[in-house]
Amino acid sequence: MDERIDLKKQGKLKSNITRFRQDKRLAVTGLLYSLALLGMLACVVFGIFRYQEELRPENLQRLASYVKAAGSITDPFTEYRFEAGLDTVYQPFGAGLAVASGDTYSFVSGLGDRSYSIQLRYNDPTLCVSDDFVLAYDRGGTGFAVANGYAEYLNTHTESPILTASMNREGAFALVTDESGYRSAVSVYSHKQQLLCQWYTAQYYVLFTSVSPDSSHFAVLGLGQGADSLTLSTKVLYFAIGEEEAAWTVELGEKQVYSMTHDKSGGLVIVCDDGVERYEEGERTHSIPFTQPLRLFSARESGQVLLAFDQADRGSRTTKAQLLGDKLESLWNGNLEGTPRALDCRGGTAGILMPDRLTVIGTHHDTVSTETRLHSGARDVVVNDAGEPILIYSDRAEKVLPENEETP
Repeated sequence: MDERIDLKKQGKLKSNITRFRQDKRLAVTGLLYSLALLGMLACVVFGIFRYQEELRPENLQRLASYVKAAGSITDPFTEYRFEAGLDTVYQPFGAGLAVASGDTYSFVSGLGDRSYSIQLRYNDPTLCVSDDFVLAYDRGGTGFAVANGYAEYLNTHTESPILTASMNREGAFALVTDESGYRSAVSVYSHKQQLLCQWYTAQYYVLFTSVSPDSSHFAVLGLGQGADSLTLSTKVLYFAIGEEEAAWTVELGEKQVYSMTHDKSGGLVIVCDDGVERYEEGERTHSIPFTQPLRLFSARESGQVLLAFDQADRGSRTTKAQLLGDKLESLWNGNLEGTPRALDCRGGTAGILMPDRLTVIGTHHDTVSTETRLHSGARDVVVNDAGEPILIYSDRAEKVLPENEETP
C-alpha cells in the first residue's frame, strides 16, 4: 500500500478548513466585572471620605432600617399628622418635611409615616434648611441644633439669646444673638458646624443675615440711627469671613426690608417695601420697582422670588402675581381670582394658595405651565426640593399629588 502523501492535495485540503475567531466573551465579561468592582470600591471610598463624620453605629443601623423599609413600602409620604394641641413649625426638606413641634424635631421622609426625631425642649422653635442640613434654634432662647433626616450633628447652647438665624444651601449658617454691651452679634459657622468668625456691633440692630453660596462671605442688614439721629435707617454690610471691616456697604435709608438672601451666583437679593433689588460688589445690578402694595412674597436662599400684590382697586377680587428668576428676570405674570392665603416657590415650582384652590406654576425646561387644583381648608403651602407642593392644614400636612394619581 502506497503511504506517500500528496503534498499538493494536503495543502488544498487545509485551505478548505474554516478558521474560527478566538472567543473573547469571557475576557470582556471579566473586564466588565472588574470595572464594576472598581466602581463599587470608588463609591465606598467616596462615601467614607464624604460622610466620615456620620459613620456612627446608630446612623448605620438607621440607614439599614431605611433601606429595608423602602423595599416594603408601597405608598409614598402623602400625609403627616401634627401633634394635637401644640404649635408646629415646618420647612420642606429634601423630598419630605422638617417639623418642630413642642420639644421635638422630626423629619418626615418619603417612607410613609416613618420619621427621625430628636429632643429639643425649645420654647419657640424655628427652622432653617439647606440641601443636606436643618438648623433648629430657640428664638429668644439659647439652644440650637443641626440635624438632617437621620442624624444629629450638633446640639448646644449660646451664651446669649438668639434673635434670628439663616442657613445657605451648603449648610453654613449665621446666628444673631443679643449680646450684653452690644446691640447685636453675628456668629458664622461652616457646614461642618465649626465656628468661623464672630462680629459684634454697638451701632446696629441686626435684622437679617445671609451667608454666601461658597461660604466665603456673609451679609448683615443692620438697623441704626439715620444721619439726623431722629430717624431709623437700614444698611447692608458685606464681610469676608474673618475680616472685621466690611468689604462693601449699601445705604437703604428708611426703606422697610422684608427679606435678604443670596442667589445662586452670589448676588444679594433684597425685598423691600418699594421693590426687589439685587446687589453685587456693592453695586445694584437689577431692580424691580413695585407699582402696587406687596401682600405676600417668597424669597428662598438661592431660589426664585414669588410676589403677590394688592390691587389698587380695593373692590377688585383679583390678585396680581409675579414670578422672578435667579437674576430677577420675569418668568411668569398672572392675575388670580380672589385673595391669596400663602405662597411658596422651590425646585422650579411655585404654589399660590387661594381659599378654595391651589395654583401651581412650573418653570421646568424653559417652559412655563400652570395648573389649578381644588382644595378645602388649607392654611399654608410649601414646596419641597422636588418641586412638589405640600398643603398645610391645622392638623396635618398633605402632599399634592398629580392629577393622574389618587390619594391612597
